[in-house]
Amino acid sequence: MKIIYIARKLGAQKNGASQVMARNLNALRTIVGEDNVTVFDLPMPDMRNVAVSLLCKGSYGVTPKIEKRLLVLADKIRPDIVFIESSSFGSIYKKLNQLGLKTVCFAHNVDTQLCAQEIYSRSFIIGWVKYISTRYNERQTCRYADSLICLNERDSKGFFNIFNRRADLILPITFPSKNRIELNEQSTSDAPYFLFVGSDFFPNVEGIKWFIENVAPAVDMRFRIVGTCCYNPAISQLKLPYNVSLVGYADDIDSEYKNAIGVIAPIFKGSGMKTKTIEALSYGKSIFGTSEAFAGIECDFAMVGGLCNSVGEFIEKLRCVKKTDGRYNAYSFDVFHSLYSDDHFIECLKRHIIGINDGNGCETCINEGQV
Repeated sequence: MKIIYIARKLGAQKNGASQVMARNLNALRTIVGEDNVTVFDLPMPDMRNVAVSLLCKGSYGVTPKIEKRLLVLADKIRPDIVFIESSSFGSIYKKLNQLGLKTVCFAHNVDTQLCAQEIYSRSFIIGWVKYISTRYNERQTCRYADSLICLNERDSKGFFNIFNRRADLILPITFPSKNRIELNEQSTSDAPYFLFVGSDFFPNVEGIKWFIENVAPAVDMRFRIVGTCCYNPAISQLKLPYNVSLVGYADDIDSEYKNAIGVIAPIFKGSGMKTKTIEALSYGKSIFGTSEAFAGIECDFAMVGGLCNSVGEFIEKLRCVKKTDGRYNAYSFDVFHSLYSDDHFIECLKRHIIGINDGNGCETCINEGQV
């Protein structure tokens, strides 16, 4: 079986989506063999590419020249499956369909909903244009993609409500399993802290800014903010409380997690699932987050840490954490290991891919709902 894998250039951004993309690509290579997977990188959008794509009613930031290169490659290889990371490349799905090729869409979000949330977080005109383009392209995707994979049932319902198309498969975010014994080892760090990890993405920036201004000053505990969100002017120019540190890029993210007494996730906007919430579970961390941060995650919120949707709820639950408390939450790790590890992900994706190629679908995976 031959597969063409299409995505924005891997590594171009260090964020949750790129981690999931790397997982998907590795899984496909495991399923059909590395030599049978051809990667086609789409460039990150720039002003010129965006303008041209909008004028030509193409996929956002993908010019006709780029599309032509892809179509020539696809016609030459004639793959059994074209696996595309994103539901926003509707023009590509349509043209591949016209070539008679089968396509799989891995939808990281319902991008139309995400763009609607983003309109007021940037220039209104730019935000509105991006929203219109994205909605048009996602409609094309839902019409022409042979398979739609979503991260959770919420996104499947979102696609149905807007485009009358449900997911054919639910595959949540997963991570490689870690050693429980090593995670349970006590940290040597003297001063306990809560950790936030986030890229320079508007829900992360808005959420942690809200937290720093409203919650952190009222909690007698240190907070470490890690990730490129620290470089956004909305964060870097804040007057920080005495107990908040902006770390920025961290060379050793393992140590940041292992030494943390818990993870905070004050995220109020978004779609899909939150990669960093699953990542925190994989380290056996207590997590204090919003409903959005826990979207698509099945757990007892009180045992995993706490569900917090207001200033008062964050302050109340974080104040209950003692500086002498352990840094390993066995329940969090059990939730991760049973539902969100990579152990079963590849097998489920394999059954789905083979089912599409055979023209039989994949009823087992669809009925299971998730790995």
